[in-house]
Amino acid sequence: MLVRINAFARVSAILFFATLLAGPSPATAKLLPLSSQQVARLGIRTAPVRPAVTQAVVSVLGRVTPAPGARVPVSAPFAGTIKSLIRLEGETVKQGDALAVITSAEMYRLSGQEARYRSAQAAATRAKTLVDEGIAPASRAEEANALAAEAAGELSALRGSAARAARSGDGEYRLLAPASGRIASIAAAVGETVAAMQPVMSLETGNEIWVEGMLPAGMIGKVAPGDGVSVDGTDATGTVAAVGSSIDARTRSALLRARLTPSARLVTGQTVRLSVTARADKGSFSVPRGAVSELRTGPHVFVARKGGFEAVPVKVTARGVTDATIVGALSARDTVAITGVSELKALRGQE
Repeated sequence: MLVRINAFARVSAILFFATLLAGPSPATAKLLPLSSQQVARLGIRTAPVRPAVTQAVVSVLGRVTPAPGARVPVSAPFAGTIKSLIRLEGETVKQGDALAVITSAEMYRLSGQEARYRSAQAAATRAKTLVDEGIAPASRAEEANALAAEAAGELSALRGSAARAARSGDGEYRLLAPASGRIASIAAAVGETVAAMQPVMSLETGNEIWVEGMLPAGMIGKVAPGDGVSVDGTDATGTVAAVGSSIDARTRSALLRARLTPSARLVTGQTVRLSVTARADKGSFSVPRGAVSELRTGPHVFVARKGGFEAVPVKVTARGVTDATIVGALSARDTVAITGVSELKALRGQE
């Protein structure tokens, strides 16, 4: 009942104020005369007109990702079974910190390969001596050298793998962090078997974040690296880093990558709305989106004048989430109505 009374009172107020405009036709009157009391009763608020520096180009859905190269996989150097996880998602680690314990018999391969390399190296030395003394053909030394080189390569690879592990007991090793960072994800659970070089975890090594978005096919060529971006509902801003020039057959869009300033409100994998902006045309203005009203003759804004409001025709060059970029007979000293616009339209006889 209260809602009906308020609605009736609002309509009555509009009709009452409309009678005050008797004389010139409301549809042709240039100024809608309103007192400050009438403006307050109609709930009209205003905002300043600002020279536009940037204007909205397009708004797309995107997914927050780490910066390229900022995510480092942590792979198991030797095949085995996950015995325990020492560190979990979200934890900050330093290079060399133990991340997990893996049971593996392959740790013994390093000792065996070292013995094989020493044996192959000794055989190559003996073969060289025999060749130098003319006892054996040169091909024997070449064959021995090839086997020694093969053993050396396998030993080097195993030592590289062992650098990411530390033997912690009989038949098990600790998986070590290859770099300092934050654990982003864990790909294996306790009790699972992992193969050699299979990723177990991933680390994020930097604070920089990016967004990958799908740019509509019709906007290809209208967005370029260096254009500004902002994430709706957050304080994160940045620039376009790269724009694809080909269309994905499945999504019918091109890939857009944007580099952002760090924001505590964004996390990797989050879906966001990304607004792309470009430099505004000279002589254009920025107003709150709600200030633009569609009348019979096109888009208008209601500019506050002494004693009332004037409907000024404008051309809308861009519409953003919160602001609109317009061109018209305005100045940076003007203020426009941002609420009560429908009431002003009604008084003007355009609804």
